[in-house]
Amino acid sequence: MILLSPGGTSVQRGERPGSTLVVGTTEGVFVFERSGAKQWSLRHRALEGSFVSALTRLKDGALIAGTHGLGVAKSDDGGTSWRLVNSGLTHFDVWVVKAERLGGRERLFAGTLPAHLFVSDDGGASWTELAALTRVPSAPRWSFPPPPHQAHVLDVAVHGKSLYVGIEVGALLRSDDAGATFVELPVNPDASEVDIHRLALHPKRPQRIIAATGWGMIASEDGGDSWRGSGKLPGIDYPIPLVAHPDDPDLLFVAGGEGWPPNWYRIGRSRAKVARSRDGGKTWQRLLGGLPDGQRANYGGLALDAWDGGFAVYAADTDGQIYESADGGERWSVVAEAAPVSKGEQYRGLAKGRPALVGTDSLVFSEAGQRRIDSAVM
Repeated sequence: MILLSPGGTSVQRGERPGSTLVVGTTEGVFVFERSGAKQWSLRHRALEGSFVSALTRLKDGALIAGTHGLGVAKSDDGGTSWRLVNSGLTHFDVWVVKAERLGGRERLFAGTLPAHLFVSDDGGASWTELAALTRVPSAPRWSFPPPPHQAHVLDVAVHGKSLYVGIEVGALLRSDDAGATFVELPVNPDASEVDIHRLALHPKRPQRIIAATGWGMIASEDGGDSWRGSGKLPGIDYPIPLVAHPDDPDLLFVAGGEGWPPNWYRIGRSRAKVARSRDGGKTWQRLLGGLPDGQRANYGGLALDAWDGGFAVYAADTDGQIYESADGGERWSVVAEAAPVSKGEQYRGLAKGRPALVGTDSLVFSEAGQRRIDSAVM
């Protein structure tokens, strides 16, 4: 099963290619079944009308979805039916859900807006907050440009006994005691610009962390104690989705727009691109075969499905188009269409048919011209 969403599990490994594709969109969950070598057929839609920000899968096969506004939902039948599992949650605007193995057990994480982190050790039946997250020194300064100006947990990653949490905008945190305490990592000398989007960790490189941030790609080779720039991205200034091959720690894919979100909304396009690194992020190559050049929509999610003898990469954009490459990123084709896959409200500023904006330094407007959105809807 392949999961494709803005803030959930994005890498799968099996004996053969996945035959089910589950996509988290601004209009719920889309479940596709493989109907040909490069074709997918829509089998089912669920949670319709809900913004599904993240998807993950438990070891027993259950699916978990994070939503904006409804909290966390669970499916025991492959995405056909869902029920809310919010006992213990105190915030319901969920931006990331991840099932990870920490301390010898499967633990489910849910990160929210405002920036709080909840964990469940019983498959989502009950949740407990890791309150130490909001006690770090920088927490009172965490914020986010658009209203309601609240930071949120945008990614969670685990390696060994270490738990990493990315805050947009605020901090990259590490805990070595299962979340009892957290330390802030020195990712940016300008502490006001610690804008963490996605993290890539790999068991074959236990000390390496690669992060997609609001100012580009960065990397650490010592578990986060020190950082360096991780190669110039070709035409991507604001990377968001990031995946690493589960068998090859040096093979990475990232996507994002040219310039920054306020500029996208003013000119009416993000000029989004996908790039690949074969050397652990030191250098990057833009991937073009079959992908749009200078497109309006942005990429809201990447997924990588690996199997014995091959792998495929999937990219979903804010128009809902889903691209697939089965040759390492050289050639891409649209294999399915869903609703927008988007980090937050980006899809609104990049909506099809919305006119480009002029003279809007602090505000942009929706297509209808009625709803006011901060220019930095990032």
